Amino acid sequence: MEHSEQDRLQIEALREEVDSLRGQVEQHRLVFVKNPVPAVIYESATLRIVAANESALALYGYTQKQICSLSLLELFSPDERREHSDLIVELRRPVNTIGPFVQRSATAQDLVVSMITFAYDYGGVDTRVVMVQDETARHLAEEELKSSEERFRELFENANDVIFLHDLKGKILAINRAAEYITGYARTEVLGRSFDQLVAPEARHQTHDSIRAHLGGSPTQHYELPIVSKYGNRRFLEVSTRILYRRGQPVAVQGIGRDITDRKQAQQRLEESAKELQQKNEELSTALKMAREATQLKEQFLANTSHELRTPMNGIMGMVNLLLDTDLDDDQREYALAVNQCANDLLTIINDILDVSQIESGRIAFDEGVYSIAESLRSVMKLLRLRATAKNLSFTYEIADSVPNRLIGDSVRVRQVFTNLIANAIKFTPAGAVHVRLSAPANEDLLRCEVVDTGIGVSDVARERIFDAFVQADGTTRRRFGGTGLGLTISKQLVELMGGRIGTFNNDPGPGATFWFELPLRLPTAGSSVHPEPASHGVR
Repeated sequence: MEHSEQDRLQIEALREEVDSLRGQVEQHRLVFVKNPVPAVIYESATLRIVAANESALALYGYTQKQICSLSLLELFSPDERREHSDLIVELRRPVNTIGPFVQRSATAQDLVVSMITFAYDYGGVDTRVVMVQDETARHLAEEELKSSEERFRELFENANDVIFLHDLKGKILAINRAAEYITGYARTEVLGRSFDQLVAPEARHQTHDSIRAHLGGSPTQHYELPIVSKYGNRRFLEVSTRILYRRGQPVAVQGIGRDITDRKQAQQRLEESAKELQQKNEELSTALKMAREATQLKEQFLANTSHELRTPMNGIMGMVNLLLDTDLDDDQREYALAVNQCANDLLTIINDILDVSQIESGRIAFDEGVYSIAESLRSVMKLLRLRATAKNLSFTYEIADSVPNRLIGDSVRVRQVFTNLIANAIKFTPAGAVHVRLSAPANEDLLRCEVVDTGIGVSDVARERIFDAFVQADGTTRRRFGGTGLGLTISKQLVELMGGRIGTFNNDPGPGATFWFELPLRLPTAGSSVHPEPASHGVR
């Protein structure tokens, strides 16, 4: 009986001890194994790992068997082991806080951790428990923040544009190198001072207006800002500003300014040039108005003068013709013929001046109709034959078979061109011949006339301006041959108005020159009006 009671007491004691051990095991499981904080137990003497909780296994990526085959030092990266020679001593201390360190996971991933160690009796063995705090995410965030700050600083300092920061009262908080370069101030000279120090006096209100606009809800502001450098130079910035917030409250204004001084100065020069151009245009308009008035007065004067000159000139010519019909001795007839020739020359000059005036004013009119180009040429040849005969010149013409018998044009103006060119050839040919060729080149809708003489020719210098008004080859020709130099000018202008062209070249072989002109070949249609041609006879 006594043995049974004793056995029962022993069994109860053993049961209580088992329950206590179970409680300790459960407590260990809850405190160590299931602890969300990674924890590792290692021997203090050898640093050999004897246990690790689930969080530590998840952190390092090992199984329980794998991690227990390692030394705690093997969790550290090689660089950490080399750089911290006292690491073993620190890990053996009964209580310690160390880190951060770089450790290496089973997948060779770097982990940044801090560690708290304390002594622990693990089955009668002197061990240490290390609580591991994973700081990898924070470390990466800090590194990223640091890198971002470095990039921002690099952009801030090396930007070509001016970048500035001032508080809501206008006190300068930061400027970049570009701002230092443009203003001439070192940042130590302006930090903490009013932004107004950099702004031209007349524009300082813009800074304050910008701050008020930002506080009123405007996210960005854009404006031109004139600034004054340390040395008094004025520059112009195109500024864009925005408000900066901290914890939802506005704290500062950040601005970016682009130097537009060159553009501004160019714009000012352009405006000045525009004003000068406008002034010149006004002066030109005034001069043009005066010129038109002068031209109108000239035309009126020429018209009046023409009328006033032609009336007595016609009287003189009529009286001379009457005088020539009377009985005159040889000397008297010679004098009367000289007066008659002078009167005809003067009338020709008057008509030439009036023609030039009409052409230049654009008031000349063309009366187009059907006419015979051959008859027009013959009539002019008959008219000028006496002049050629008086100088003993061979005076001939030829008309190619390809020239149509009837054309459309102003026969009066065509005869005028014929007359001017042929008369000019006779005048400047002391001896020899004047020959006129009229042709229509094949496959070209053109009428070509050439007046060939054996006269004095045209020099290369004179050829460039021979068709200008009042121009002859040189002063000696004017003295020797007379004339106003208007005949070729009138011919050139008439030919061009009729859609043609005119020119001259020296004969090769010489002597003399050839004056030519070309007109569009326009054939008549049924119902075209016909210009009457004067009757004439000539040599073909």
